[in-house]
Amino acid sequence: MQHAGTGFAEIDRDGKIIHLNARAKSLLKPVLIANDIKENNLFPVLEYIAPPVTEKIKNTADDAGLILRDEPYSFFLSFGGEEIERHYNFTVAKIFTDCIIIGFDDFTQKNKKEQAILELISERAVAHGKFEIASNILHDIGNAIVGFGSYITRIKRSLEQDNTLNLQKLADFFCAEQAAMAAAIGEAKAGAVVKMLGSITEAQKKVQDEIKRSVAEQLHIITHIQEILNIQRQYANGHEVQETKPIRLQSIINDCLSMLFASLEKRNIRVSVNIPEKLPVFNGDRTRLMQVILNILKNSMEAIDMSAEQKNISIQAAHHDNELVLQIKDTGHGFDEATAGQLFERGFTTKASGSGLGLNSCRAIIESHTGTINMSSEGFGKGALTIISFKI
Repeated sequence: MQHAGTGFAEIDRDGKIIHLNARAKSLLKPVLIANDIKENNLFPVLEYIAPPVTEKIKNTADDAGLILRDEPYSFFLSFGGEEIERHYNFTVAKIFTDCIIIGFDDFTQKNKKEQAILELISERAVAHGKFEIASNILHDIGNAIVGFGSYITRIKRSLEQDNTLNLQKLADFFCAEQAAMAAAIGEAKAGAVVKMLGSITEAQKKVQDEIKRSVAEQLHIITHIQEILNIQRQYANGHEVQETKPIRLQSIINDCLSMLFASLEKRNIRVSVNIPEKLPVFNGDRTRLMQVILNILKNSMEAIDMSAEQKNISIQAAHHDNELVLQIKDTGHGFDEATAGQLFERGFTTKASGSGLGLNSCRAIIESHTGTINMSSEGFGKGALTIISFKI
């Protein structure tokens, strides 16, 4: 047994060590050193590693035979102020009164692997649960968007049955017959009727045109939301797809502001946009870049207190050399230098209900477009500035 892979110790009834094989000496050496144990007795060592083992050995009958089998025990070794956790297992048999054989081994690494596997299984279970929740939410939102889109489409079809032409014909008829009407009801009344019909016709045309524009814009927004939902479904399923097409920054900003219009209006936040019309077109994934801009704008909105005197968000863009630079500045509560250094770290958030994934994802998206994103603030109460740069 001298060179067996498991540690073996033979002791008498009082714990005196009769024999240790090579593996046993190797396993016990760090314990002896850490606890300054020098006597030739195994009981003090067992008291440190696995106290119940000593108790069971002392309390068993002389002809006990097998006392215990494969019992695991954990303990800590202290070296240089560092606590190292170890895991040993023990099997003990009493051959006769003064011959007790103890087999033991170190299964620390095996235990670590098992714990890692359990953690992986747990993480996968959590990820699967999140996937199920995300899929259900995306499904529900998708259904709501489809329903909303169908109602908008019905409004559009109703608008296509435009009756303003008939109203215009009626106004033209009364105008042509104004002289006859004047003879019947008087010139003043006839003129008033013609003028009123003309005003009603003009107003109806303006209303119809405004509703048509609003419906077209809503359908445009619904299309973008559906694109974003498709991207999120791909993320939820573990498939990341980036579709690059020529895009205009002005168009992305306009679409994002349209989607946030109601929230901005509710909070009385004034948005100023200064983007030159002839900015260069660049290739990118429109949906993912919209996600970034929406995230930044939402952060700016949420950073501005409802009771604040200044409620402003300014958006500027410029083309310098080979870079397209977008700046979004708000009058929110700002942040300090310590916060600035952690903003893009995964899991970091300053919001009570935040996940800490928004800005980290934004940076990943911008960097996938060979761009950079930075956020800065002069301190609490002084707002924040986000600068996004794209290589052109």
